[in-house]
Amino acid sequence: MISDKLFALRRRAGMSQQEVAAAIGVSRQTVSNWEQNQGAPALDKAAELARLYGVSLNDLASDEVDVVSSAGTRAQSDLHVLEAFVGAKDATISLSGDEATIQHAEILEAGGGWLRIAVERSTALFGNPKTKREHVIRLIDLDDVLSITMALAAAPSAKTSETEGA
Repeated sequence: MISDKLFALRRRAGMSQQEVAAAIGVSRQTVSNWEQNQGAPALDKAAELARLYGVSLNDLASDEVDVVSSAGTRAQSDLHVLEAFVGAKDATISLSGDEATIQHAEILEAGGGWLRIAVERSTALFGNPKTKREHVIRLIDLDDVLSITMALAAAPSAKTSETEGA
């Protein structure tokens, strides 16, 4: 929900509702209402919020994108190592905070303080023993990432010819 994202993004930015309101030209009560799911920002204000928080408007508005962040702003990380993981399809990401590990993640992007990943989520269906599987995008605060590990593909076995060297 956009209300949850707005709260998490504001907290990550280390800003008060009043500071956000002043930055985008609305009242503190308006920001509070958005965070309590009592309305949503108009498109122009949503675009300003996305810029303020360093995310795309699509990520802010999409119900398929989750924000994972446990703390406020800290020092910016050096991303050159993380960029090598972009495109990896079976990563395990260890996080600080409540959510300890994310497995089988595809790393889509690293930058702007965020690690953007795709994961498959299973949701129980009411009154049905089956689960619904869906792909979701998660924006993970880079400050929450403790480690990333990759599953190594098995090396092809070396075939030697019996006639070699004969």
